[in-house]
Amino acid sequence: MNNNNRQVFWKTLCSLDGKDIKKDCEVLGKTIKIPKYLYRYRPMDMKSIEALRFNKMYFSTANYYDDPFDTFINVDIRGMKDFFGIIKTDVDIPLKAEQLIKNFLDMMSVSLTDAEIAGVLSSLKNIMTDKTFVNFCIGYFRDIRNEIKKDTWSVCFSENGFNETLWLKYAEQYKGFALRYDMENTDNLLCNKQEKCLKCGIAQYGTLLYPIYYSNEKYNATRFAQYMAICTMLQKSGNIKYKQQIDSVFGSLVWERERIMLIKKECHKYDEEWRMVVPCYMTSPVMREWIPDAVILGLRMEDNEKNLITDIAKRAGIKNIYQSFINDDGELDAYLLN
Repeated sequence: MNNNNRQVFWKTLCSLDGKDIKKDCEVLGKTIKIPKYLYRYRPMDMKSIEALRFNKMYFSTANYYDDPFDTFINVDIRGMKDFFGIIKTDVDIPLKAEQLIKNFLDMMSVSLTDAEIAGVLSSLKNIMTDKTFVNFCIGYFRDIRNEIKKDTWSVCFSENGFNETLWLKYAEQYKGFALRYDMENTDNLLCNKQEKCLKCGIAQYGTLLYPIYYSNEKYNATRFAQYMAICTMLQKSGNIKYKQQIDSVFGSLVWERERIMLIKKECHKYDEEWRMVVPCYMTSPVMREWIPDAVILGLRMEDNEKNLITDIAKRAGIKNIYQSFINDDGELDAYLLN
């Protein structure tokens, strides 16, 4: 998919209201053009070698990504500071807050007298204009980003198996290898075909594959951060019974996590990235079993490492082994070894 196609996908994703998930998925699916092959770049370390041996593809949480701007939750911090500033100066705040509190208490089925509400208002304004409290709130919303990242699982691919930057960055400066996955070969996908799969969360909920959209525009996830912050507070205080009311206040946020995950800065557009995501909360380890269609050996792999990866790949049922090289046009290329 070129970036124009990815932009169509992104605009469609941002237009979904989350009221009918099945319909949303159908609409979004029409904008996704999955390529024949997708690639993963791997270093020569024990984790990658063991994953190759057993055809395991491990998902990572966003807090472990090497790029701090990847899955970055943009929060309107300046707007929050302005909000607290308005509380200090706006004479209508008590009236607005009174109605807000009454609505909230009504939602929670709590009754207070006018005098009690006035007392709450007075305390609330004193608290919310206190510098320490303001800094705490803003700091909490900054920190909630990491909490969200810890529950965001994905596996990254590229449409391009000969991206020189990705070979340098993720395949140990050409000393590693790349795995090629045939997206049309369902026989190579081992998930949901074994007895152990019956208890697997991925077997129940599946995984979704999306393209990354590249843009220097930022997606404003303030509302999602606010929702997650409140839910986290409720969970820590044991007041989960109020979550349904909170959900009704914020409305549908079904697609927010995908919107946060699937936009990256334009400088990364040559990565031609795709991302497989888990649409539910999972506990580690999260993985799929999938036989790659091919292994591409790196330019700078030592002979003993080439022999090791080739042997492991063949034992794992991988049929195609390629050796990368620089062709006569000065381009990265590969030829079939077996």
